[in-house]
Parts: sequence; C-alpha cells; structure tokens
Amino acid sequence: MKAKRLFGVPMAALGVVVGCVFPVAAQEPVQIGEGGSLSAKRPVLLVPGWAGRLNDMLPLEERLIREGWGGEEVMRLEFADPVGSSLDHAVELEAALRGLVARTGAQEVDIVAHSMGSLAVWIYLQSKGNPLGIRRVVFLAAPFQGTLTAYLAWGQGGRELVPGSELLRKLKEGPPPQHWVEVLTVRTPLDLTVVPWEGSTLIENSDLLICCPTHQGLLDHEETFGVIRSFLIHGRSGGETGVRH
Repeated sequence: MKAKRLFGVPMAALGVVVGCVFPVAAQEPVQIGEGGSLSAKRPVLLVPGWAGRLNDMLPLEERLIREGWGGEEVMRLEFADPVGSSLDHAVELEAALRGLVARTGAQEVDIVAHSMGSLAVWIYLQSKGNPLGIRRVVFLAAPFQGTLTAYLAWGQGGRELVPGSELLRKLKEGPPPQHWVEVLTVRTPLDLTVVPWEGSTLIENSDLLICCPTHQGLLDHEETFGVIRSFLIHGRSGGETGVRH
C-alpha cells in the first residue's frame, strides 16, 4: 500500500499471525453455510474505500475467479475522485451496477464494499431502493459510525467520515442497508483506520470480528475471503461459524 494513505495503515511490523473468526451478534448470530455448489453465485461488484484504486480490489477479484466466478462476472470499481463525496460515489456505483448487469445479463448481483465505499452503497440503497436486484452485500471495515482518523483525512469524503457529520446523521435517520438486501459486516480488532473499530457495525445486524488482519489487509486475507465466499454463495443459511461475542 502507498505510504501516503491514511486508510489502511500497514501493520506488518507487529508481526501478528492469528486466524480466528468470531461472529458478534447484535440480535441474532451470523450463520455461514458450509459445502454447496457455485450454482448460487451472482456477479460481484468490488467497491474500494477512501483513496482506493482498482488494484486495491485485485486480490479479491483473483480469489473469486479462482473459486469459479467468471472474469466477466467480477467488476472492480474505481471512483473518479477517490477522496470525493460518497454522494457522488453513489452515482458512480449505480452506473457500475448497470454496466455489470448489462454485460452479464444477470437479474441479481452481489457487492463487496471496503471502508468508505460502504457508505456509497448505503446512500444508493436509501435513495434508489433496490431496482437493480442487489442480493447480498459484504461490508469490510465500513466506517458506519465515522472514524476519528477522518480528522487527518482530506477531500469531501474525509470530511464526511468525521463522527457526527451531516452525511452520517442523515444516513442513520433512514433505513439501514439490511432493509433492502442481505448484509454481512466484517471488522478487525487491528483496524487503525476505523477508530474505534466498533464503529464498523450496523445497528441490529450481526457481524463478524476477524482476527487479525489490518484495515487494508482484509482485502487479501485467507480467512476473510473464506467468509466472503461462503456468504455470497449461501447467505446466512447453514451452520454457525465460530462463537458468540
């Protein structure tokens, strides 16, 4: 990762090598199915976070293709202004979704969104509903409650991430993403970007606490991808993985 980025601070110096997945239930436990086939898969749109570029989402694309998704079924999005407003990003998100539907002919699509890109998904759902048939959404380290590190960020996107910002307040006044789609939120206790890291949760929605990649490391982490793959294929059906928190 480029050193100038605020989101995704490298943590390699800590030398932490741990692989544990803990469902954290706000209301009901997360359930991740086991086994099954790829017949339930849908095209996937990969949405980057603050200052994110196409290559940030490449590890996820490569893993999905290795697991049987077709190359035309996985699309990586890069915003025109990576540090711009999530309101503008939501417009670009809709265009990307339409492009993915057009090129695949699919009636349903899934989304994996990282960090600030998650806000664009939430904005889109609140403003449009779900006309393009989004089925499932994985939110990785999403700053739903804002983050204290946003005080050091730049661009309109950075200002919108400040806890209590006008954008965040308006989002919380409306329905959460799980009102329209099946949702999984994933966070890590080594997140030095979403601070406090508990801010990556959605109210009244179960999530997974995965130990212990970094904020950016969630995009290229074996255990995290296993959870993503299973959720995209099975949703919340099947056996429960891990333990309650």
